[in-house]
Amino acid sequence: MNNFRDILIDKIGLQEEHYLNLSKVLKKVYLKKKDFLLKAGNICSFIGFIQEGVLRSYVQKDGDEFNIDIYLQGSFVSSYTSFLTQMPSKGNLQALADTTIYIIPYKDYSELLKSTGDWYLFGKYLADTLFIKKCQRETSLLTDSATERYRLLLKTYPQIEQLVTQYHIASYLGIKPESLSRIKSLTYINE
Repeated sequence: MNNFRDILIDKIGLQEEHYLNLSKVLKKVYLKKKDFLLKAGNICSFIGFIQEGVLRSYVQKDGDEFNIDIYLQGSFVSSYTSFLTQMPSKGNLQALADTTIYIIPYKDYSELLKSTGDWYLFGKYLADTLFIKKCQRETSLLTDSATERYRLLLKTYPQIEQLVTQYHIASYLGIKPESLSRIKSLTYINE
């Protein structure tokens, strides 16, 4: 849980006492590969921090799955719109490997925000992190070629190919697995 503590203290600027107060409400969740943290249609009542493992966020349409996001170790994870609105999630959160997550329940998160203004620093960091990640992905899908999206993914997550299957990476990039194979072979030839 040191990564989480480091974020709170080093990146956000909270104190050790904040971390200790937060650790009292955190719930540790273990997921096996393919287990769901959240299924579409359920309300997301948590924000999670991935201590170890990998998750994906995806939606289904006409029997096809489309990966919206991939969350690696050290990432915050949530169906954030569902969390904020307390309305059912349109997407699923599923483990791609055995995963350990620390969960902050909605009620406890709300109570922390009410307890002292310092917790708004945490809320802002969380919201900014999730928003920026979403905007970067959307912009990349609209403006970058598949090859550029692939290179950006590798730059952002250098270890992703060791953690996530080509099928899921291709879905995240918005392409077919055979297109990803072609891009990878051309990328390695040109390097």
